[in-house]
Amino acid sequence: MSSPISRRTALRTFGLGAASLFAATACSDASAGPTAGTGTRGGDFVYLDAEVTASMQVQVSYWQNSAVKDQMLDRLVYQDPKTFEFVPWIAESWSVDPTRTVYTFVIRDGVSYSNGQALDAASVARNLLWFANGDPDKGIPRNSIFPEVLSADADNAARTVVVTLARPDAPFVPTLSMNTAGLVADATIDATNEQQSVVTNLIGSGPFVAESEIPAKEIRLVKRRGYDWAPPTADHQGEAYLDSLTIVPVREDSVRVGALLSGQAHALRYTQPPDEKVLSDRGFTVLGLRNPGLANVLDVRQTAEFVDDIRVRKALMYGIDRHEIIDTLYTDNWKVATNVTTEGVQGWTDRSDEVRFDPDESNRLLDDAGFTDRNADGIRTRDGRPLDLSVYVDVYDHTSKPLYEFVQRQLRRIGISLTIKQTDFANYPKATTAPELSLRRNGWPAPDPVRLSVNYDSDRGDLFQLQGKDPVLDGLLRDHITATDPLVRETILREAQNRIIDNAYTIPLLADTQIFGVAPEVRGFRNAANSPPFFYDTWIEQ
Repeated sequence: MSSPISRRTALRTFGLGAASLFAATACSDASAGPTAGTGTRGGDFVYLDAEVTASMQVQVSYWQNSAVKDQMLDRLVYQDPKTFEFVPWIAESWSVDPTRTVYTFVIRDGVSYSNGQALDAASVARNLLWFANGDPDKGIPRNSIFPEVLSADADNAARTVVVTLARPDAPFVPTLSMNTAGLVADATIDATNEQQSVVTNLIGSGPFVAESEIPAKEIRLVKRRGYDWAPPTADHQGEAYLDSLTIVPVREDSVRVGALLSGQAHALRYTQPPDEKVLSDRGFTVLGLRNPGLANVLDVRQTAEFVDDIRVRKALMYGIDRHEIIDTLYTDNWKVATNVTTEGVQGWTDRSDEVRFDPDESNRLLDDAGFTDRNADGIRTRDGRPLDLSVYVDVYDHTSKPLYEFVQRQLRRIGISLTIKQTDFANYPKATTAPELSLRRNGWPAPDPVRLSVNYDSDRGDLFQLQGKDPVLDGLLRDHITATDPLVRETILREAQNRIIDNAYTIPLLADTQIFGVAPEVRGFRNAANSPPFFYDTWIEQ
């Protein structure tokens, strides 16, 4: 078995060919199962991610940053990844008044940031106002999910923060559990936007602290000495077991898998589905995690040609055989999506009645929409124009290219051409806003369905590009946020999701799944409720 030092040293040699990395074998048959309270302290853990981190500014939401932020930033509220319940963390308790607009948080005593500043009520109040308002003078955005906060009044002696909202906000407590609401010291808030983007300037109170970064190559976190305020449902209390955590972005799938197999790393995120069996056969643990949130979908953008016609959108919905995709490309760790959200999300229902494979109905709808002729390539045409749609390979999903190529073949059977485009990380966000783009992949684990509103409200993300043409949907996406009765909110959310599916504004594909490969000697490997690993309970069997 490679020693921790040799693993980290070996990472400097990622110029090795993938074939040479596949040579070594697993050295233990242990699992990453529950080990509450039995961890061995020490060790330098190497984690391989599939993506390069971006700006570390707290309110900026990049999926690839979550594995770093979750280790460094404590939150007022913790969402337990086993039960998905919201439990106290830095807020040891909270209450809300009958109007559902005034929240009182009691702040845990004795917590400090890694620079020694007390994490007290005054600090919490400052963070909350910062999340709510951003810092326009520095170009720092507000937290896009945060409600409008009228005031946040701190009483350090009583350890309380009283927050007054402009209106009821049902997602407020879940929002406080997200790493985009991670609490930071004054030094971070006072820094410039550019300084806040650098991970070593992110000063939190979490179990790990950023020691160094080699941009686009590695981030090294070290254990926070004296840490003793973990979430109450964690497997242990006190300091993290690991001495350090090195997060290395490795874009090439075969290199990432080979490095894990050869003992140069302890865990990775994302393998191509065939590699899941390779890892399992060699004694590694493969975890397929499906946490509640948005499903893996293709949002249909109404500004593109042809897809403003519901008949074309529904033909897309029925023209994709999701079970064939799973059987051909994926493993048992994956399952088909049946709604815009995944099971467990408030308002979710099984919409297999619409999210189904029905090529006869697809062909009937396309005929009815006037695409009755076909060109020499077998693609349907109307007035001489081929029914050609477009999508970009999702840079955040390493299975998206073979997935889209398979969908492309399925759609061709009903006469639809799908042009698959590619771009890089830097250009993907802008490229996918082009009005002529037909489809854009979406999917995001989230603690609350407010993500539907952030994405699809025409005054917010407007990812369907409806531009206000469906005021009923906009109303539903706004009303569920202010609903004070959970049963009423459930009904509104169900209606919103049904409206999205019934109008085929999005095409569900898969239940969003995160795949992790874990070395046999690793214990206590856990994920946060938002899916990235939370390494606080992780340890290495020596």
